[in-house]
Parts: sequence; C-alpha cells; structure tokens
Amino acid sequence: MMSLLRSNLQRVLPLILATIVVGVGAYVVGLNAINDMERSQADAAARSFGKYLVQQVPSLDRILSGRMPPSMSLVVLRGVKTIGRVTEYRLYDQDGQLRADSFRHTRGQPILTEPARSPEALALLLEGKQHFTINSGTEPDAPRYYSQIMVPLISASGRTMGVLEVTSDETETWPGMFARFRSVILQVGILIILAFGIPGILYLRNSGQLKILAHRLRHSSEYDELTGTLNRTTFNRAVQELIDSTADRGLSVAVHFIDIDRFKDVNDNLGHAVGDAVLQQVTQRLRRLTGGRPCVARLGADEFAVCQTYFVNTPQVVPEFASDAIKAICEPMMVGAHAVQIGASVGYCYYPRDGKTVPDIIRAADIALFKAKQSSRGSAVAFVPAMEEERQTRQNIEARLRTALANGEFDIHFQPLYEVASDRLRGFEALLRLSDNNGHPISPADFIPIAEETGLIQPIGDWVLREACRMATQWPSDLMVAVNLSAAQFASGSLSDSIQDALARTGLPPNRLELEVTESLLITDPEKVLAQLNAIKAAGASVALDDFGTGYSSLSYLWQFPFNKLKVDKSFMKELAVEGSKSREILATIIALGKVLDMKITAEGVETIEQAAVLRELKCDLVQGYLFGRPMRAIDVAATIIQQVSGRWPDEKPANVTQISRAGA
Repeated sequence: MMSLLRSNLQRVLPLILATIVVGVGAYVVGLNAINDMERSQADAAARSFGKYLVQQVPSLDRILSGRMPPSMSLVVLRGVKTIGRVTEYRLYDQDGQLRADSFRHTRGQPILTEPARSPEALALLLEGKQHFTINSGTEPDAPRYYSQIMVPLISASGRTMGVLEVTSDETETWPGMFARFRSVILQVGILIILAFGIPGILYLRNSGQLKILAHRLRHSSEYDELTGTLNRTTFNRAVQELIDSTADRGLSVAVHFIDIDRFKDVNDNLGHAVGDAVLQQVTQRLRRLTGGRPCVARLGADEFAVCQTYFVNTPQVVPEFASDAIKAICEPMMVGAHAVQIGASVGYCYYPRDGKTVPDIIRAADIALFKAKQSSRGSAVAFVPAMEEERQTRQNIEARLRTALANGEFDIHFQPLYEVASDRLRGFEALLRLSDNNGHPISPADFIPIAEETGLIQPIGDWVLREACRMATQWPSDLMVAVNLSAAQFASGSLSDSIQDALARTGLPPNRLELEVTESLLITDPEKVLAQLNAIKAAGASVALDDFGTGYSSLSYLWQFPFNKLKVDKSFMKELAVEGSKSREILATIIALGKVLDMKITAEGVETIEQAAVLRELKCDLVQGYLFGRPMRAIDVAATIIQQVSGRWPDEKPANVTQISRAGA
C-alpha cells in the first residue's frame, strides 16, 4: 500500500511543482502586465502633457537651457495649469540636470537655485531607459496612489529638448485595476489547479497527455507563437467583437494593415534570429500605441494588423494612429550588438464606410496596404473604392499574362529602323504585345510592370528573345533585330545564358542581335549589371542604352558600360524642328558625344518631315518613328523589306524623305 502511494506521489509531484511554478509565474506575469498597462497610460498622459507644455510655454527652451532665472521660470510655469490626471512635473535639460520643479512650487519650498543632475533622466536620454514607479501617497496633500514617469520632451519641430518627469494621480485607476488583477489571479489559480489537477488524475489513468496536447494545439491555433499576438482567424473574431461592442455607443472601428519595409534585408544580412527579435520589438511598440489592448495581430512574416476604436465624430484619429505607427516602427532599435532601422507602410479603412462585414473591411485594409507599398513605401494610405477596381484590373492582367504564357498567346510587333546617311532599312525593334480575352490590346505600360512584379518577366523575356531571333533569321542577312531587356531579367544572373540559348536554337548570328537597356537599370547593382553586359558583348551581340536623356543620364555610364548605341528619347523630338530650340542643341551635343565614344545614335519618335530634316542636318545615325513606320505584325514585315529592296519606301514614309529632308535643310 505504501509503495503504491509513494509511486502515485512520484507521478503527481511534478504536476504539483508545475502548478506552483505556473501559479507564481502567472502572478508575476500578471503583475508585470498591469504595471506595463499602467506605464503605457502614464506614458501617454505624460507625452500629451509634454505637447501641451510646449504649446503653452514658448520660452520653454530658455528655461531648459538655464538662460532664464529660476525666479522668472517660476513665474512662467505658475501660469501653466496641469491637465488630466497630471498633478506635478519636473523639467530636466539635455544633460539630465533639473531646471524646473513644480513639486517645489506647489508645496512652497525654496526656488531651485542649483541644477541637480538626475541619473534617471540621463539614462533616458542616453539609453532610452524609462524610469517609472507606482507609489502610495504618505503626505497629507499627496494622492493615495500616484505614478511617476519620465518621457522625452519633444519640441514642435521634433527636436528632443530634455526630459519631462510627470506625476499622475492613479487613485481612481490603480486600486480598481489591482482588484481586477486579484480577481483574475484567483480565477487563474483556480484554472491552474483544474488544468493540472484534472490532467494529473487523467495521467494516473494514462490519458493526461491528451489534455495537455489539446490545450497546446488550441493555443497555437489562436495566437502567433513568436510575438504572442492574435493570428488572422482570432483577429477577425476580435474585430467582429469590437464592432458588436461599440454599436450604439458613438464609437466605430478602423482596421490598419502594417507591412514592415526592409525586413527581408534584416533577415538576409543579420540572420533570422535578429529578424525575430525585430518583430518582437515591433509588437511591443504597437502594443504601446494601443494602450496594451489585445487588438494587435501578426498576419504574415512581416505583416501586422491593428483594430482601433474611435469616436465617430473624430475620424481624424485614424490617420493620426497610422502615422504614429509608422513613426514608432521607424525609430532605431538595438538587437544585441546590431543597430537596426526599418520602415513601415500602412493601409487603413473605416467601418462601416469601407465595408459592412469583417471580411469586407479586412479586404479593404489589405487593398489600401497594397496601394501604399506600390505608390511610395513609408506612407499611410486610406482605402478608396477606386482601389478595388484597380486591383481587380491588375489581377485580371496577371491572370491573362499567365494564360498567355501557358498557351503561347503573346504577339510581337516590329518597328523599322532606318539609316539616315543611306536612307536604307537597317533592322527592326521587337515590341511585345498582348490582348485581353476579348481581343482588345493591353498597353505594355500596364502589363510589363505586373510581369516584373510577379516574376513572369523572366519566362516571357526568354520567349521574346527566342521568337524575335527566330523571325529575324527569315530576313535578309544585313538586317538586325533589337530586343528590350527588363531589369528583372538581370536579377537572376543567367541572362547571358538565355541569350546564348536563343541564338543557338535559332541560328541567328550574334552580330544581328541588339539588346536594349534603360538607365534606371544601371543604378540598381552596377557591378552585377556590368558583368552581364560584358558577357553579352563577349557573345557577339551589341548593347544599346534606351531612352537616353530622360533618366539619370550620368556620363560615367557611357564609358563604364559597353554600349554600342544610344537611343535618344522621343521627348526631344517635340521641339526639334523649332529654330534655336534647346532640344536641337542638346541632340547635337549627344550626337557629337556619340562620335567621340564611337557609339551610334538613334533618334526615336520621329513623326514629321521637319524633324527628319534636322536629324539629317545633325548627322544622326539612325531614325525610328511613325514617319518611317509604325510597329507592325510579323506578317507585314516582309512587305516592308520588299519595298526597301525594290527601292520604294513603306507607305508610312513620304515618297522621298531624302529629297524633302535635304530641301528642309
């Protein structure tokens, strides 16, 4: 009998010890949670009072710098009334020295004559370590419970002026909060006893582990393991509960979706452990902004959500919260020995303006976040109905891109290029075209960026290369084909392999292939781009710098990168025929520069006889534009080539451009 009792006691003893440890842990954690909530409230009150103080005391900077005598400071500060629960305050300068003390003023003590340095204020300024205490009042005129907290004193321009120490009356909040804490701890204690007692009994019956496992699974299904925030499912439920609880109370709900900018760089450069710590600090900052309320969720790797309640007559607090969230996340953080600075983009929406149901407002916030990331990162964007249509259009184009790629439904049009000196056809530029399901053309300006964002540009670009080379093999051997390259194609590092594969499959001589790049590509990763351009040149193909003159136009690009040709952007054509125009002077300079660097110059967008005449006068090498031929289907290229061989110009070109151009000159 004693042996059986001893055996059962040995089995249950770990559960008893665990119960005690968890109970003590729950008490400590709960007490810390209450302290954190009280700290958050005191922090918010202190910062609000700080803003009020800056507004009410224009000479605050003089007081903090010691340029105003203590007696005069006393006169100025006596005119400032405390607000909210704030009862007293102290002001410290940027060296942590006490400059003004309303404690002395209110209690009739002598005026402060010698500044006293505060280690706590200095620690806040140098280390960001905040001093906070909850005290019981012992003096007759002191509150029964009061908090003391130090916060940075920020000027209207955002400069840290010093430190503000605030005493807040917590007589009404602290006892009630502590009473609720005791009630919760009692309930938690009962739950712990039940949670460990019942599994203990079941354990003795060889089934206790199932209960523990079920509890863990339930918790992991509702909360994010890393940050302890709500997951997507529980967040949706919490939003619904807030909507229900705020009905008919003059309150409403807003939802914020927050994406961490540059988080991938943190993971890639510093490791996932640092990335996890960064996410935890972001969680803490968002919780401080929400006053510790359980309305923060982690929806993805670097995406958070916050549900905000606000009075319906103060909707401006919603964008203010979004802006505060961005500022809080952008504040530098220390993770071990690493100083990390990230950014954030926010999309937000209002209930019920932007959606009548939780799925609707969640979708609206997600769409607004997408717009914020797409337009300019680091911004807060409110949802507007037009975004839904824009996103739907984008999704339709993306779906069409995937279908066209799978079924070979892209098309290539070719625009001719003519040599000015000989008036002869020298080749064609291959231009990708796509139509929607109804046969209506989709602008390349719309579908190319989407192809780049989704990663589809890589297989599409490979197809264009192969198809353009294949068609060019059917032309006379003196005609070349130009193909535009996207920056995304350089990212893989295998572009040279794709080009050599296209040439090998089609049998097109490399010297008949020209690859066009834009200036924006050159600033992303110059060394990587240069290596690939050199590999293209080594394979025998030529390289052209497209849209020259509209981007960064750094002359260093022209000698650092192996360009064979500069294509001057069509924007220079608008005023080219105007006598004395800047366009003509700039173009003349570019042509002269090209001759010095042994580069051919192509003028794009030539539409008038007068423009062609000026280009002949300036001795431009090649021309391209509607005057000489619009982009045409592959089936029409043959007719253009035949017209060139027979000595007749295409229909789009005047009967004798040479004569007209020379007459104009």
